[in-house]
Amino acid sequence: MANTTLFGPDRTRLGYEDQEWSVWVSGMDDIHDRETLGGALNLANELNATFAQMRFNSTSDLDPVMYAVVLHHGYAWTVDTEHALGLDCGVPACVPCSSKRAAPGATTPTT
Repeated sequence: MANTTLFGPDRTRLGYEDQEWSVWVSGMDDIHDRETLGGALNLANELNATFAQMRFNSTSDLDPVMYAVVLHHGYAWTVDTEHALGLDCGVPACVPCSSKRAAPGATTPTT
């Protein structure tokens, strides 16, 4: 993807808005949906470790370089990026974000 901005206010949506968590693989432009942040982080970790091993074993500078990036509603995700943009980072234990979320079974956020 040319001119792709992963982070910041003008970031490029790489995935689908209606999919809360997914993993995008650069170079292949594949998207793997996941049910949870933990599932997305685990998949990205496994893929990035595999891609690193493939790069170490590479015999050509022309072999593709690939990365696995966690997506939140289609955008590249980090806690810091979500917080900088004033968004809920999605981490269950994040105190600033969880204080704004609806309590289980409630229909409005807690105050």
